[in-house]
Formats: sequence, C-alpha cells, structure tokens
Amino acid sequence: MSETTQLQVQELSRFAQEQDFNQQYRQYFGDVWEEVGVRDISKMTIQDAEQTLKVLADSEASPQFIKSLLAQAAIDGATPQVLEYFLASDIDSDGRTLAQEIFQDGTNPLQPDTPQPPPKAQVLSPSPTEDLDWEI
Repeated sequence: MSETTQLQVQELSRFAQEQDFNQQYRQYFGDVWEEVGVRDISKMTIQDAEQTLKVLADSEASPQFIKSLLAQAAIDGATPQVLEYFLASDIDSDGRTLAQEIFQDGTNPLQPDTPQPPPKAQVLSPSPTEDLDWEI
C-alpha cells in the first residue's frame, strides 16, 4: 500500500471515529451490504468492493453517504486491500479517484467533475430541392 493510500485510510478511519452513526444510518449501510451479499465486512473481497461501487452508482448515493459507508467499513474491519481498492477507484471515469473526490475536492464521485461537451448539434438547413411558399 502506498504512503498516500495509507494516509487516506488513516483519514477515513479518523473520519469514522468522529461519526456517531445512529441506527438509521447503520440500517442504510446494512441495506447496501445486503444487496452486495456481504455478511462479514472483514471478509470482504475486491469483487465485493466492485459490486458495492456498482450498487452505489446505481442508487445515486450522495458523496457524504459514500464517505460514511466507507468509514463504517473501516470501523467494521474491512481489510486494507479492500479499503485501498475503494479509495483508488474512479467510478465516474473522470480521472479523479474516489479518495481525491471525497477528501480533497468535495465532489460527487458518481458524477464526472469536468463538464462533458454537449452532443453535437445537428444543423438543419432548408432542402435545396423544396421551394415552399407560405401563405396565410
């Protein structure tokens, strides 16, 4: 694990310790883990982490929820490899890792941060073969 990732995991753990997750939050987290099929977070695999990211993307989870979910996973014993996978992922393919988006940018890791170019507009021009006269 790189030094940067270790620092990010420590920051995630520190954030987790600052949180007072009530029962309602724990239920929301449990719903995500249940949908993924994770019964014991300490035994979570990289494949489980991949599936978790898909569930989060499909549910359009908020950045705060994602950060809190990962913090709870850290508290509940997710392995460093799994935490590293989460933090290094780029769900929205914008070139920024999940860790960069939730800790540095404060942006949504499920939505690209750079504006996407609009689809090319189709220019409609009058057809040269039609000569219409408008009468009212």
